[in-house]
Amino acid sequence: MNSSESELKKISTELKHLSLKRQQLVEKKNLLGILQELRNRAEFGHAEDKSSNQHEIDSIDDKLKQLTERKAELQKSHDNILNAKDKKSKIVSFTPSQTTVPATSPPPPPPVSGIIYVEAPPTIPAPTVILDLEKLPECPCRTQCPECRQFIMTETYTSVSSVTWLVCFMTALIGCVAGCCLIPFCLDRFKSTTHRCPKCRTSIQTIKKL
Repeated sequence: MNSSESELKKISTELKHLSLKRQQLVEKKNLLGILQELRNRAEFGHAEDKSSNQHEIDSIDDKLKQLTERKAELQKSHDNILNAKDKKSKIVSFTPSQTTVPATSPPPPPPVSGIIYVEAPPTIPAPTVILDLEKLPECPCRTQCPECRQFIMTETYTSVSSVTWLVCFMTALIGCVAGCCLIPFCLDRFKSTTHRCPKCRTSIQTIKKL
């Protein structure tokens, strides 16, 4: 393994780590926002708790900004290494035997008839490829994986999110404590949807309900 391949592997590993850390920070920020909103509605939160929560949210925003800048730098380095490898692969070395002019003239081209055959366009429309990851729907769709750079059909799966717990608490508060408060855990409409690449198994985008 040469230096460029090892550098690419190192950058890919760090990009995956940054994506996972960013997702954890976003989850924590959303949970803090929900807790702060519940305190404001219940009107029993102290001013010190509100200021500490706001300070922690601001700290998470700063960390997310740093992670975004670092990810952009790594992605730029990754693209530069790939472009350099592509340029090297396109270099063709000519031997003296290839540069010599042949003694005989090349055969004349075949006569061109006046008839041109044109194939009919396909009747099936081309599949839509969504490149903006923020606009991904909740169902599987075609897009480009940001990690392996392949055009794929995403895989989707649902997971319990802060909205699921919030709906559970709200149903428990209105009196549904005989098992009805667990209904949100059985319905996908209250859960988060995550798109995943079927080739490199990387999480591409998580769609939140809140």
